[in-house]
Parts: sequence; C-alpha cells; structure tokens
Amino acid sequence: MKKIFFTLSIMLLSFTWTMQAQQEVKVRFGGEAGFNMSKWGGNYVDDLETTFKPGFHIGGVAEMMFNQRWSIQPEVVFFYEGTNSDILDKGISAMYIKFPLLVYYNFLNVGPGRLSPGVGPYCAAGIAGKIDGDYNTFDEIGRFDWGVSVKLAYELQHLKKGNGIFASLGFSQGFIDKTRSTELMLSVGYKFPYSKWLSSTYHKKDIQENKYTNE
Repeated sequence: MKKIFFTLSIMLLSFTWTMQAQQEVKVRFGGEAGFNMSKWGGNYVDDLETTFKPGFHIGGVAEMMFNQRWSIQPEVVFFYEGTNSDILDKGISAMYIKFPLLVYYNFLNVGPGRLSPGVGPYCAAGIAGKIDGDYNTFDEIGRFDWGVSVKLAYELQHLKKGNGIFASLGFSQGFIDKTRSTELMLSVGYKFPYSKWLSSTYHKKDIQENKYTNE
C-alpha cells in the first residue's frame, strides 16, 4: 500500500512539473460540503465488529487547469467520521482536516457540463475524537492518516464565466495499520470564475472565448 501511495504522489508531482513547464495554468476556487460513511478495519478495531458510521464534511477546493482535459485539484476539508461498533455503544468518532490532491481527466460536453474522474493521494491530521463517548480517539491510534482517494465529479458549467455547480461521488482508502479507514463520500459544491489575476494574457483570451467549456 505504501508503494501505491508514493508512486501516485511521485507521478502527480512529475505531471505537475511537466505541465507547468509547458504553459501557465488557469486557477479557480470553490467550496464543497456533503455526506460521508466511514468504517475502520485495522488491527486496533479488529475485535470490535465495526460497521459504517455516518458523518459529514465541508471544505475548499482550488482547481488548476493545465489544458482542456487535464487538471489538478488540491483540497482542504474538515471531516467528521469514525466507525460504529457492535461492541461499543457509541462507537468511535473522529474529526480530521484532510488534504487530498487529485488529478482529473475532463470529458467535455457531457450533457450541459463535464464529467471528470480523478485519483490521487491524501493526508490527514486528527483534531478531536472520542471512543465510546469517553476516551480520546487519538491517544490510541495517533493523529496522522494517509491513503488514496478516487472521485467522479460532474459540473454544470456557466459557458461565459467558467463557473459552475458540481457534485461528486468519492471513495478513499486509508493505509494506517491501526484503522485502515474506508470512506464513501457524496459532495456538492460551487466553483467561482477563473481568477484573471492568476492567468496570462493568453488565458484571459481563452476565458472570453470559452475554450474550456465550449469545445
């Protein structure tokens, strides 16, 4: 699992450096929120007969468009998650700040928007949590988590401004031995127009001609 994580990270960094060498990027920002279901299955909870626990998340995204097809999206997201247990009355709760970094391939003109599958690594820092409502979660498992995320996003784009409402389905798998967190996510959000002060003159012309949304 560690090899998969580091391979993805190296490929993502190499891709970023290569694309930046070719041209400037277009950047826009947005926010997202949604519902998640998580389950822990590592060696710390092997005997607790764990089941999925509902939770929620909210955060911000920054989309970097290298061309019409390829983009990278770093995110900063607050997650409330954990795992239910048939042994523990209240299960295990945890609050994390997560930092996913996904590379997307964009299928344009799928209906009124674009369809974008993405994959990439994430890391996370635990900030609070309880075991059965009494004990600090991170006294037992540590505060750091990392793994791989996969998402499928669909965005309804505004043809002139480059902004739009989006929804995504996601799956993440953590690699920390004690928890081996598995998570399913449903998110909705909004991306603002491209930031002109972060674009070259060439890309400002692209925005006006809608090359990223009409082709």
